[in-house]
Amino acid sequence: MIRLQNLTKKYVGFKSPFERILTAISFGLIPGSRSFTALNGINLIVNPGEILGIIGRNGAGKSTLLKVLSGVSKFQSGVLERKGSIRSILELGVGFNSELSGYENVYYNGLVWGYSVTEIEDLTNSIFEFSGLNDFRGVPLKNYSTGMMMRLGFALATANRPDILLVDEALAVGDASFQQKSLSRFQKFKEEGSAIVIVSHDLNLLQMISDRMIVMEKGKIEYDGLPALALKKYIQILAENSFLESSHDKNIDSEFIDFYAVSLSSFGIAKAIFGIGEVVTLHFSIKFKAAIPDLTIGFHIDDAKGLRVFGTNSHHLKKAIKDLKAGSTISFKFNFPLNISHGKYNLGFALHEGDNHTTNCYLWKDDILDFEVERLGVPKFDGPSFLPVDCEWEIE
Repeated sequence: MIRLQNLTKKYVGFKSPFERILTAISFGLIPGSRSFTALNGINLIVNPGEILGIIGRNGAGKSTLLKVLSGVSKFQSGVLERKGSIRSILELGVGFNSELSGYENVYYNGLVWGYSVTEIEDLTNSIFEFSGLNDFRGVPLKNYSTGMMMRLGFALATANRPDILLVDEALAVGDASFQQKSLSRFQKFKEEGSAIVIVSHDLNLLQMISDRMIVMEKGKIEYDGLPALALKKYIQILAENSFLESSHDKNIDSEFIDFYAVSLSSFGIAKAIFGIGEVVTLHFSIKFKAAIPDLTIGFHIDDAKGLRVFGTNSHHLKKAIKDLKAGSTISFKFNFPLNISHGKYNLGFALHEGDNHTTNCYLWKDDILDFEVERLGVPKFDGPSFLPVDCEWEIE
């Protein structure tokens, strides 16, 4: 069982090297003048046999909370009660030595994790059996793939059921088969009375496994309750904080273009974070210095690796724009669903004549808008594109 009452955690910083030295020689009696409150008045209870999911934006305090619960990080004020044995999976593979074999890493890290020598000997076979690495016991860890190392770390960390299990971004590791084994182990621990706290950005998977979820924002708990309502609250927070980088407008030095503005919006609200499949509007407003007899407006979307996800233009869509006069301003909109995988993307555009920008290109701009797509309320899938698939079956 875990109980937090009005718990507060602050990080202290320094304005100058002198201030840091002064704090050191005073043994902390004179603290740094800068501080950041990572956790602010947290009240929380996690009961035995319960899985609690934690979600929130980056910097909301999720990982800090797990570090405080695990004892890795101290807190300034409040009450923290933990009953029973505790184990934390804050980063799989930490402490592994790449020069040692898988078996040697299990042995030495098992001792660090608090296993006795007898326990390690009894659990070794089940650890390698669960991780599917029986044939690699004697192989140096430097020859393991990243997935193999994570599977071994997870199997070691969960070899014995603790009363309290804390998990940070290791909800499901490895391939699909091992992910299912991992989730089954969490469920087994829950049924046997463990209190499990999980932080993850895989919202749908976390919703599926959690009995309860909390939403954190700026070091506070904004919602504590049903997973479905927690996701709605999280989406609301994302929307409220996604307006700053949602549009781009600029006066430019061009013989053809005087000004352009670009925004990406949903239901009339310009923002930078969307859900998979959400219908959006890409709006262009362009003022021309010169007359344009034949205009094509096109855009392209690239992923975080720079790979082209999608691109089209008004010419391909049979929307002719003819005989624009000097000084005129055009307002043009593309409407489409974001049927792409979750991740970060950037958008560029081109103004030209005809089919593509190689003919009379008036303006070409890359990376004018950054946006993010979240997998909210959509089943898990593989690949860069989302296809809304239904299925049916018959039994005779």
